[in-house]
Amino acid sequence: MAQVQAILGITHNPFMPRLFKQADRPPGCAKVIERIEMMREKLRQARPDVLVTIGNDHLHQFFMDNMPAFMIGKMEAYDGTFYDEIREFGLPTHRVPGDVELSDKIIEGAFDRGVDFAYSNELTIDHSIIVPLMFLRPEMDLPIVPILTNCIAPPLPRPKRFYDVGRAIRAVIDSLQTDKRIAVIVSGHLSLEVGGPKQFERKLTDPDFDAAAVGWITRGDVEGAVSRCSFEQLGKSGNMTPGFLNFIMMMGAAGAAPPSYAEGLDAGFPAVPFFSWECKEGALR
Repeated sequence: MAQVQAILGITHNPFMPRLFKQADRPPGCAKVIERIEMMREKLRQARPDVLVTIGNDHLHQFFMDNMPAFMIGKMEAYDGTFYDEIREFGLPTHRVPGDVELSDKIIEGAFDRGVDFAYSNELTIDHSIIVPLMFLRPEMDLPIVPILTNCIAPPLPRPKRFYDVGRAIRAVIDSLQTDKRIAVIVSGHLSLEVGGPKQFERKLTDPDFDAAAVGWITRGDVEGAVSRCSFEQLGKSGNMTPGFLNFIMMMGAAGAAPPSYAEGLDAGFPAVPFFSWECKEGALR
């Protein structure tokens, strides 16, 4: 049987890879890099054969003429990223191998668990997938199953739906007749403002929300999270704070188990999320 060896939650902030290389980078970057290296080591120790990578589209693959709620890529390899992200963020291009067989099995198994994924055979991955891989698996050598969510363009799936989809993904993986070692990487946000007046303030966007959000994950408090994370509620903490919905999906994949590590790092800019679960004695913790 397949077994999830680790679940890791991390930022996909596209400014960070270039920022980290600057000689005059903010002092807080050292703390972020330290945490990234810690998470990279957790993934290395998990020894995965394949990565299920969960992020959200940024109006690249999805648009108003076709806006899926949840979509899986099923390709032999994925190109990343888009021209505007190369231009604006200085992100390098990558080609990442895929696992079509696992993509198909998750799609089929999800149907039996009340989740109807859209899928794409022509998927280019943007920074929500590429940046976490740059941080956690810079070799880009492991095959991925990319899962994209819509947490940008309302109407959005409800927070409980994000949780339930995460549960379904985990249930499918747990049922697979395979010896593949699988890790799940989820990217998202705590409180965050992009394009608004708070974007370049070198402080936490909404520290009260950040503390509450980390607390929900730490305690496995699904009810607290889903009851306080409607699109309207999240928007009050920053226009990109709905990216936290991906972390509610992560809670579902973890079965609401308490993580081994949970932090919204205050490094002198919006809070940087780090969450992890590792398989120990046959259970995620």
